[in-house]
Amino acid sequence: MVKAGGNHLVVTTASGHTLGGKARLRMREKELAAVVREFRGLPRADRRPQLEDPGTATPPKRAVPKPPPGGLIVRGFCTYLRPDKTGKTVRAKRFYYRENPNRWAAETQSDMLWLTSAEAKSLVPTDPKRGDRSEVSQSIQRRFFSTIGIDYMEGSVNSLVPRKTSMTLTIRSATPDAISMRLDGYGFLGKPLGEKNRKQPRSRGCEVRVVGYLNFNRPKQRFDRFDLVGVGDAWGNKQNYVGREVRGDRYPWMYGIACELVRGASPIERIPPYNLLHYASAGPYFGK
Repeated sequence: MVKAGGNHLVVTTASGHTLGGKARLRMREKELAAVVREFRGLPRADRRPQLEDPGTATPPKRAVPKPPPGGLIVRGFCTYLRPDKTGKTVRAKRFYYRENPNRWAAETQSDMLWLTSAEAKSLVPTDPKRGDRSEVSQSIQRRFFSTIGIDYMEGSVNSLVPRKTSMTLTIRSATPDAISMRLDGYGFLGKPLGEKNRKQPRSRGCEVRVVGYLNFNRPKQRFDRFDLVGVGDAWGNKQNYVGREVRGDRYPWMYGIACELVRGASPIERIPPYNLLHYASAGPYFGK
């Protein structure tokens, strides 16, 4: 059995051989390059062992959830942002343990958003006309903003309870082939901004504004575009987070999100949303 701790990598072969010895591996070339060389030097039998009969495998005690049939899978990304000298918003580079000579940059985080078939259909107007506007259901707004609309650069973070949200779809064009829509929205989440919450243990909050473009393919009866970006501010005691020491130079700090539609064609595209499995502080993922 391969065991791993937090905030580092454990690399094994398909035969179960652990690479890299007892070193705590980070997502850095100087460490991973040695592991790759070690892997390439192994016999083929270790690199590509004969698989046992899948029919004899023991089912997991807790099966991995599968995406809702006929629903939507949206992949989200989150990173730190900052204003440059001209006021333009750019990506910010933050470090874990920045005083450490062996520091490493905080990686962009990723998570998934799942919508059921009924929820996906609710986004499509029955008689679309250019300029028509409609509000996205509260269940979708809550799930989006509380899970992938938040700053989750710490990785394992709780969803945040929404204080106020808005998400509106506007028809840009409607033809026999496609319905094109623009999405505009904002979310106020977690604790409000205040000096008290800066020092209060476990306090977190954020505000984010989003804009996006959706496209529904009418002949295929499915979405083929779900592009969305957002910029927000986050606050709380995260600046003093002891475990990783990711500290910025401004308070509140800026973060950004970006989303894209995926098809679930590969295992990585079928990874369940984090707050479906863990830390669902905003309530059950699908609202049940």
